[in-house]
Amino acid sequence: MLVNINSGMAMKTTTTPHDPAKELRDRTTEIMYLSAKLNHAKETCVSLDNERQKYREVTRQIKEKDIDPVWVFNGTCFLQTSQANSLKILEQDTKTVEDFRGTVEKVIKQDTDTFLKLHKQRSLEQRGFDLKPLLRDGKLTD
Repeated sequence: MLVNINSGMAMKTTTTPHDPAKELRDRTTEIMYLSAKLNHAKETCVSLDNERQKYREVTRQIKEKDIDPVWVFNGTCFLQTSQANSLKILEQDTKTVEDFRGTVEKVIKQDTDTFLKLHKQRSLEQRGFDLKPLLRDGKLTD
């Protein structure tokens, strides 16, 4: 998983504008760094999706089979809990995964925008990727 998703060197200005070879090296280095960071973030999104899917499958299994008590693996140990309590634990874990995935998606969007700027292409906003949802959690957004 990502430890620090906001660190980076992208879009730093060079101090020697008269040296085109150094500017080219710096730009290439920034592009390679952003490429690696984007690939890592996308792999993290895939692994978080897989984890979220596993939580959904387990929740469905517990509800369908009406298992009570339930053994839940929590970090380094197994806990024997009631069905309702185990469903609450799974719900909290799912929410944590979804929140972290949202953070990773924001980083991917920012880095993709920076990547496009380095390639001197239209930004995501100019391409129409700045849309905001009308409803969030059943309420109108601003």
